[in-house]
Amino acid sequence: MTEKNEFESDAQMLEHLFLTYRGKLYVLAFSILHDEYQAEDAVGDAFERFIPYLGRCQAMEYQKIEMLLTRFVKNAAIDIYRKNKRERAHTLTEADGWLEDPYKPVEAYLKTVEYREMITKVMNLLPKHYKEVIIMRYFEGLPVAEIANELNLTIDNVYTRLRRAREKVKAAIGDEFYE
Repeated sequence: MTEKNEFESDAQMLEHLFLTYRGKLYVLAFSILHDEYQAEDAVGDAFERFIPYLGRCQAMEYQKIEMLLTRFVKNAAIDIYRKNKRERAHTLTEADGWLEDPYKPVEAYLKTVEYREMITKVMNLLPKHYKEVIIMRYFEGLPVAEIANELNLTIDNVYTRLRRAREKVKAAIGDEFYE
């Protein structure tokens, strides 16, 4: 659509844009966050940030509005991604923190401790060069290309190390516990 927008109010325009582009914008946010609820939040945040620009959009073509909304959603998703990364670095590991929070029952804490111990044992079985790619990929969430760049490896080499590390883990803990 290349025609100009003609709406009686900004609210009508916002509703129309939301209904028109929410699916496409959700897919973009999900591709960054890999979490459906956070992707929905990113789309909502983007439209909230977009509200002050509605008056200017009355004279814009749909293609330009779509590009602008895409930029807003991408920035909102990246903000959420960075927030997640910061929060992962500061997660509570103390039992007191779990016991004080009514939304995290003791059973969940014990299960978390059990998983953490199992992960520590498994990670200690891996050689350093496998351990570092596992940590960077699965715990820090870095893309393979960035891992390859940081470790001065080829992308294929990173994939090989990841595969071999998974094979070692699978052999160490058995098929029934491997996920």
